[in-house]
Amino acid sequence: MKFSSLGSGSSGNSSFIEMGNKKFLIDAGFSGKRTAQRLNDIEKRIEDIEGIFVTHEHTDHILGLGVLSRRYDIPIYLHELTYSVIKDKIGKIDRKNLNFIREDKIVIGNCVINNFEVMHDAKKCLGYTFEFGEKKLSYASDVGCVNNIIRENLKNSNVIVLESNYDYEMLITGPYHWELKNRVKSRYGHLSNEDASKLVGQVLCDKLKKVYLMHISKDNNTPELAYNSLHKILKKENRKNLEIEVIGEAGTKIYKLP
Repeated sequence: MKFSSLGSGSSGNSSFIEMGNKKFLIDAGFSGKRTAQRLNDIEKRIEDIEGIFVTHEHTDHILGLGVLSRRYDIPIYLHELTYSVIKDKIGKIDRKNLNFIREDKIVIGNCVINNFEVMHDAKKCLGYTFEFGEKKLSYASDVGCVNNIIRENLKNSNVIVLESNYDYEMLITGPYHWELKNRVKSRYGHLSNEDASKLVGQVLCDKLKKVYLMHISKDNNTPELAYNSLHKILKKENRKNLEIEVIGEAGTKIYKLP
C-alpha cells in the first residue's frame, strides 16, 4: 500500500492511494489539469486512476471531480446526499461511473474500503478506511468533533490521515468574525490541534507507524503548532519516534507502508 497527498488546504484537497494494482483518489479538490500534474509529480498517471472517493460536497474537495470523471472515464464513489448537492456543479457524469455509497463497505478486487459518517457542516460527510491485506490506512479530512464512530474506525491503523485544522488561541484572537469563529469550533466545524492529538493518543497501537496532519488553516494554525501538539501526546505515551508529517498545499512524497 502506498499513499501521497496531492495537497491539502482551503485551496484544494486530494490524495492518492495505491493498493496492489489498484489506484484511487480521495477527493478531487484541484482542477483536472492540476490534479494530473500533481500525480505526474509523484510519477503516477491520471489514466491509471480507477476511482475517486468523495468525502463531502465542499468545493475544495470536488472542484475537478466532474472533469476528471468525464475526461478519463473514472468511476466516482460518493453518498447520494452529496451528489444531490453537487450534481449541477460537476456536470453530467456517465451513469456507469456514478456509484452511490449505500453500504458501510465497498470491495474492489482485493481492496476493502469502509466508510463512516463524521460531523461537519455538509449534507453528508464521510471518512474512509482503506484495507489491503494486513495494511490499513484511515482518512478523516473534515471533522467537527470526535465521537466513538471515529475512534472505532481509526483503531488498528498503520497510517492515520487526520485533520488538525486550528490552534484554539490563534482562532480566538485571529481575524475571523465571531460567527465564523463559532462555526469553526462547533460540532459541525473543524478539528483543533488539541482534539486531533487527543484522538491519535486514544487509538495508538503498535502497528501505527505514521500520522499525517492535514487541512491546516493558514489563518488559525501553523505546521509547527500542529506538529508540536501531537508530538507532546506521543512523547507522553512513549511513542515519540512515531513519524508525523504535516501536509501543506504542495502535498507529500509517496509513502510506502512498511
